[in-house]
Order: sequence, then C-alpha cells, then structure tokens
Amino acid sequence: MKKIHFVIFLFLSCTFIAQENWMTYPTKDKLDSLKIKSVKQIKNTDTILKAPVLVLIDSSLEKKTNYISEKGTLIENKDDKLDSINNYLSNYGNYSGYTVQIYVTQETLKIRKLRKEFMTNFPKRTLFDEYIAPNIFLYAGKFQDYNSAELFKKELEKVFKNNLIVRKKFPYKKEIK
Repeated sequence: MKKIHFVIFLFLSCTFIAQENWMTYPTKDKLDSLKIKSVKQIKNTDTILKAPVLVLIDSSLEKKTNYISEKGTLIENKDDKLDSINNYLSNYGNYSGYTVQIYVTQETLKIRKLRKEFMTNFPKRTLFDEYIAPNIFLYAGKFQDYNSAELFKKELEKVFKNNLIVRKKFPYKKEIK
C-alpha cells in the first residue's frame, strides 16, 4: 500500500513540475544565439499568437532553441519555391467538387428564363452555365463535398424538377462579383 501511495505521489509531483509554458517562442535576444544568416520580418502579426512572424530564408538552425518566453517571435523555415508554387496554384489550379445540374438544352431563351427564375428564388446562390456544343448546361452551387450538394439539391427540387448532382473541377481563383 505504501508503494502505491509513493508511486501516485511521485506521478502527481512530476506532472505539476512539468507543467511549464511550453507554447511560447524565443525572444529576439535568444534568436541571436541561434546564428541565423538572414531574417525577413513580416509586419502582419498572427491573430492567434499576437506576435510578429519571422521568416528565415536559406538559413540553417542549430538544434539549440530556448522556448521559454512570454512574448516571443515565431520562426518559419521556408524555401522561396513554395511561394511560386502557391502563386501558380492560386492562378491556374483546380479542385474537384460537386454542383447541381438544373437543366440541359440548346435553347438560349429557355436558359435565360431559368436563370431569372433561379435568381428570384435563390438570390445569394451561385449560378453558372457551360456550353459544350451543341448543349448549354445550367449549374447551381459549388460544393466541396457530396452531402452539401445533396442538401442544396433538396432545396432546388421545390422549384426545379429533375436535378442532378455532377462532379466538376473548379478553379482556385476567386470569382469577381
């Protein structure tokens, strides 16, 4: 029984001692001891950390880091190639998603009539069409998962009959409203 009490006491004392603030970052004074070659400071502060973010470019960090500080800075090691890849994806990349096909026809007047009806019933929803000769496809909504598209399809069935959920690729680029 004494051994069990001793083990419990030892465990509790170790947990109380080990609870220091491990989520803090080093101050700028401690960054000098890391022998950083180049530091680029971003003026925007992180909303969660409320601290300026430092970006290290082509530098090597030693294993010694001291993260004991209430007000510190965050160091991010990154390569310049990542920015160019992110810019490329934002301009030319696509993601797979789902949309609801409302109607397919060859008549532009019918598409215009359906567009007007859609805009009166669902003014805040996305509507777009696609011309693949000789048909015009009218689509509504851009969803990342099938369940969201299914819920929207149920909403549309009150106004439009015979809807179909279709898998499509959408560009990452934000559309101009």
